[in-house]
Amino acid sequence: MKRHFLLMMAFAVCGIGAMAQRISLNSLDGGSQWQLNRQVDLLGIMGTEVSTLGFDMGDYVSGVVPGCTFAAYVAAERVPNPEYGDNIYEVDETWYNRPFWYRTEFDTPAHADGQRVWLHFDGINRFADFYMNGEKISGTPSSRKDVSGHMIRTRFDVTDLLTADGKKNVVAVLVYDADQKKTRTASDLYGVACSPSYLAGAGWDWMPYVPGRLAGITGNVYLQRTRDVVINHPWVRSDLVSNNEAELTVRTQLMNVSDVVKTVKLTAEIAPGDIKVEKDIEIAANDSVDVVLDKNEFQQLIISNPNLWWPNGYGEPNMYSCKITCCEIDGAVSDTKNVDFGIRKYQYLTETNSAGYPVLTLYVNGVKVYIKGGNWGMSEYLLRCHGEEYEKKIRLHKDMNYNMIRLWTGCVTDEEFYDYCDRYGIMVWDDFWLYVSFSAVAQPEAFKANALDKVRRLRNHPSIAVWCGANETTPPDELNTYLEDLVAKEDNGDRLYKPCSNNDGLSGSGWWTNQTPNRYFDSASNAMAFDSTNYPGYFTQTSGYGLRTEIGLATFPTYESVKEFIPETSHWPLPDDETLQNVDYTVWNHHFFGKEGANAGPVSYKNSVNERYGESSNLEEFCAKAQLINIEDSKGMYEAWNDKMWNDASGLLIWMSNPAYPAFVWQTYDYYYDATGTYWGVKSACEDYHIQWNSLTGSVKVINSSGADLNGATAKLAVYNFNGVHLEAFDNQVQVDVPKTSVKEAFAISWDLSTGNLTPIRFIKLTLVDSSGVKVSENFYWTNVSSNYNYQQLNDLSEAEVDVCIKQDTRLIDGKMTLEATSSSNTVAFANRLRFVKSGTDERILPVIMSDNYFTLMPGETKTITVEADVAMMSGDVDVLIKQYTFPERLAVSTGASAVKTVAADKQKYDVYSARNGQITVYGGALNGKISVLNQLGCEIKNIDYAGARCNIDVQTPGFYLVRIETNGIYETHKIVVK
Repeated sequence: MKRHFLLMMAFAVCGIGAMAQRISLNSLDGGSQWQLNRQVDLLGIMGTEVSTLGFDMGDYVSGVVPGCTFAAYVAAERVPNPEYGDNIYEVDETWYNRPFWYRTEFDTPAHADGQRVWLHFDGINRFADFYMNGEKISGTPSSRKDVSGHMIRTRFDVTDLLTADGKKNVVAVLVYDADQKKTRTASDLYGVACSPSYLAGAGWDWMPYVPGRLAGITGNVYLQRTRDVVINHPWVRSDLVSNNEAELTVRTQLMNVSDVVKTVKLTAEIAPGDIKVEKDIEIAANDSVDVVLDKNEFQQLIISNPNLWWPNGYGEPNMYSCKITCCEIDGAVSDTKNVDFGIRKYQYLTETNSAGYPVLTLYVNGVKVYIKGGNWGMSEYLLRCHGEEYEKKIRLHKDMNYNMIRLWTGCVTDEEFYDYCDRYGIMVWDDFWLYVSFSAVAQPEAFKANALDKVRRLRNHPSIAVWCGANETTPPDELNTYLEDLVAKEDNGDRLYKPCSNNDGLSGSGWWTNQTPNRYFDSASNAMAFDSTNYPGYFTQTSGYGLRTEIGLATFPTYESVKEFIPETSHWPLPDDETLQNVDYTVWNHHFFGKEGANAGPVSYKNSVNERYGESSNLEEFCAKAQLINIEDSKGMYEAWNDKMWNDASGLLIWMSNPAYPAFVWQTYDYYYDATGTYWGVKSACEDYHIQWNSLTGSVKVINSSGADLNGATAKLAVYNFNGVHLEAFDNQVQVDVPKTSVKEAFAISWDLSTGNLTPIRFIKLTLVDSSGVKVSENFYWTNVSSNYNYQQLNDLSEAEVDVCIKQDTRLIDGKMTLEATSSSNTVAFANRLRFVKSGTDERILPVIMSDNYFTLMPGETKTITVEADVAMMSGDVDVLIKQYTFPERLAVSTGASAVKTVAADKQKYDVYSARNGQITVYGGALNGKISVLNQLGCEIKNIDYAGARCNIDVQTPGFYLVRIETNGIYETHKIVVK
């Protein structure tokens, strides 16, 4: 009898390392080649014919699997680059908004007698029918849209359909797009009406309408071998009795797909700890049983001193693995699954703030956790983020000192996202697929089925901290009740189910426009606080901050990134206010600097840049000034919440942290992974140990948003005037003890106007050192006490001499570099930006993990910068470029000798040459001064004070060197090769 029946919601959660068990049929990893064409171009042809050998797919393109249909045509260059200019708006969306056929061929995998071969699809958007080798394998011969929803997994037992004698197998999938909003300008609703799906597929105020609305085979496709008993829904649950003891429970369903009774041995092996438990199970023919292995039978499932999973900043995100094996009576393995899990305990308390209003507060493993994070709209607007690409994004979030990401409307279906959140200690607030709705879900049963599979699929991930029913609304009663019961049953109620994303202990949503730090410190006002019983219509300094799940600001990218997507002919001038407010069809508006991005306040953003830093004469200048707005406003926003920690505030999630499309709104790093000023403002404000200044009150506080006490630390203040003169009268330092997850005031800054050398613009440097004298936080501000936020005088600063060298602990082979930047001028070197390119080219090295950027140096000051990037990108020669505020970018240093420039006096005074035995000789006249020798990385290896006519310098290692001689303020620089 043929067994190519459909099983839904049946495959296990696999960790990053488990993929090798599969036989991939993805195109992205070369597992299989897919053909893609519209159904209308194969009109009248049935799937039984499409899925046969020799079928001609006509004018097809190579299908991108996993991916969406439109992305395949982009990859095939059938349409121009959709990120650039207006290109995606020029596409005829009706050409793509229709069903598409996917077709592939594959060899029959080797399998023994008694083994079954399963064909898996981990996600289809939005509907699908399946065929193989001339037969329909889903639904009935006449049914349509057999699978519904983008989160649900399907699999088919195709053992009896597999070909023999070396013939290929053929699979064909008919994918249907969503039924709503078939054109950009259609008035019918999208999102809720087409849920479960990617709700932003028809556009939002941060990504464009995507032709096809992300229809396609959006999850992994693969084959897997088992015998007759199959493992379904494996789940390793931990109950943390105390931080010194955990109880594990292993649950799974065993399904017997044969016609005879089966007795099997189920084994669970857990590491670390070398724990092994096993149990014999009998399963009736064509039946399934739920199996529980717990402490009542197996004492070894009680773990002493477990390695706990902690959020970023509170400890290590330790993980365990469990290998679950099902063996038949003869010892043959029937099925095996690998589950990665973490031991942790979430608790949720509603605590009263200073004004008597409730604030949701999160505890992990008994420790109060201050939430710092961002919202994630989509991983990438054409679903082209997969595998290790997620590591780049999650690593950047960790580097910003975040500990939570909110998945807005459950926008991610790739499990790699959760894998990397587990690895880096990033908690996940995970929405279901609903937002502020004006109609009911069109297919509530499909929604429920997808929700069930989502929870079963993801519940092993320790990173998931909250399940949320809907964005800024509450689900319809039927779905809300279902979701509440689902989380209680399928996740044991271990994680909170929250019906709405912004009320009931939460402080609303917004604003989404830039505010000055003073405004953030003064008021927690928002745009959408729905529950008036929690937060009235007014906000004061002492209430209304709470836990904010959305608050955002416009964010211009860097000039180098803007050039990637805005045509040069449109670079300058920027649109005027009338255009920004009212005109639809401009390239700026199509990247959400205009009417479509109105929530971000493009007019006020542009005016803020101009008013704070002065009118610009070109786009590059405007982008550079915008980064300073980004730094100041984003840092002020987080610091305002820090200031109210536990007095009112319990956390903040910015809207948004990850960009899906090149745009001018709501991002920390941009679409190309270049860190904006917002990134640096957030990274500073969200430090585990952080010292900060309240620009409204003058209060300087130390914030400890970590899981470790900070005892015997010293908070220090230094103030400089506009000319870089250290105003010692303002110096202050105080010793502070700051317990974990708490805040303590150190002192306050007050401006004594009688102090000499005081200028309206001044610079504030705060430093926090621990009890051993190690600097754990440094925070830098610029302020104008005469005219708030007017920094136009900064344009009058003279260019400072800043030297950058590459330190000897640099290991490019590991993608790591240490830089040292030193100012040798008597003026302020303001807002120095470093960036990295392949030597001699404009190819940017991105992303880059750096300790600091846009840093300011006072006269004579030195700063050390650590850098890390992809090893492959750091191979070869790397140029380090520096741009000081208002001055042109220049080469600072290079790992390549050819890029080092010789700078000499008008007349050479000295001879420099190489002698034997690895020596460099400097000769000529009466030498009286300093000699510096730099290696090919630009790192100083010798610094000698010498007087005389001749100097021999031992360098030992052959290679390229730079010799710099200083006498009486005149420099000579020589290149020399030591052989």
